[in-house]
Amino acid sequence: MKVAIIGSGILGVTCAYFLNKHGIDVTVFEKECEPALGASYGNAGYLQAGVPDPWNAPGAFMMLVKALSNSLTGKGDQSAFSAPIQALPGLMAWGLKFLRHSNQQTFLNHLIKNRNLAQYTSHVMAAIDETEQLSYCQSKPGSLIIFRDQAALDSYARTADYAAGYGAQMQLLDREALLQTESSLNSATGNLVGAVYYPEDYAGNSRLFCNQMVSISRSNGVCYRFETTADRIIATNNRVKIRLKNNADVIADAVVIAAGVHSRKIAATAGIAVAVAPAKGYSISVPTQGWANPPKHIIADMAIHAGFNPLGDVLRVAGTAEFCGLNKTGISAARTQYMTQLVAENFPAFASSINPEHIDPWGGFRPLSADGLPFIGESHVRNVYLNTGHSGLGWTQGAGSAKVLADLIAGMRPEIKIGDYDAQRLV
Repeated sequence: MKVAIIGSGILGVTCAYFLNKHGIDVTVFEKECEPALGASYGNAGYLQAGVPDPWNAPGAFMMLVKALSNSLTGKGDQSAFSAPIQALPGLMAWGLKFLRHSNQQTFLNHLIKNRNLAQYTSHVMAAIDETEQLSYCQSKPGSLIIFRDQAALDSYARTADYAAGYGAQMQLLDREALLQTESSLNSATGNLVGAVYYPEDYAGNSRLFCNQMVSISRSNGVCYRFETTADRIIATNNRVKIRLKNNADVIADAVVIAAGVHSRKIAATAGIAVAVAPAKGYSISVPTQGWANPPKHIIADMAIHAGFNPLGDVLRVAGTAEFCGLNKTGISAARTQYMTQLVAENFPAFASSINPEHIDPWGGFRPLSADGLPFIGESHVRNVYLNTGHSGLGWTQGAGSAKVLADLIAGMRPEIKIGDYDAQRLV
């Protein structure tokens, strides 16, 4: 059996690894010159095994309104949310679907479905680590979701309590307990009132993971074709034809579309509608050499919608959601300055010592699904499979998604139920 995979991020390379384990002939097509140059490159490095909440929470409408307002007032690069007005026409149909799913019942239901996949992924990742002895700055520090507003903490704690009813491990911390647990926050600005601690959450550099997985699977026979763009998918009889940008055709028994935000366009060539939209996120990586008291945990600040992750010898600072379509590339100096300011609000002493020349900025597009769940499995077009739409949880759910899909393609029964992530569902 021959399977083609489009995309070499977390979803693509891990799927190739597991298909190869099943004895399947795998070729991966990637338009970039190396793996993990999309959303897998500089994300937060944060795997949310505890409570991986979807983006379409109640109040999402106000988030979108705020994003538009920030852009209209020229504050887009200095705020957590932005949406340039010129990008709105392309987001309208998807946005209405997104808002339809932004209610309390759907949010909680999909939170648990996301958790089920995230928990499975944590087991898959542990097995990969044990088998392959990878080194990608992985650690299991747990995460702290910190708050500066008691009402916001109380509201969030109710969501955490709900997830705890489904097995999530969590601990509510008041201000004193928070600062005892994470002393690096002692000089944070504003009045920290407390936090929720999730011991199940863990960390790792997804780009390093992808590069090592490519090396392993390539040595075992997987073919990687970089700088090769798949332009079109044509289903014929029981096989699939992939037309490349140079007009060459590749024939396979099945194809997996794992191309992140580009999955929608590629799938459309085969008549498949995928309800995903790009949400641009940013990060900066700051060297931590000389920092006497760096964070011991992953920290997520709900007031500024940002995460701080001690990842190897850097602090990875990630956040923001920019609904700008795929037109805006690059990173403005204002955006980098904003991300640096987020460090100053929580770690002022460290921020004052940062050399701007040593900051490594990144921006990338996350494939945001309209209902908060990924699309995993065979589409309505025979032998065309999807593995996309994980929103900000691609690293959290990637290895588990890849394994269940590889098992499915190989004719084996997946180890978890995947109906919740049905690639053919109407959103």
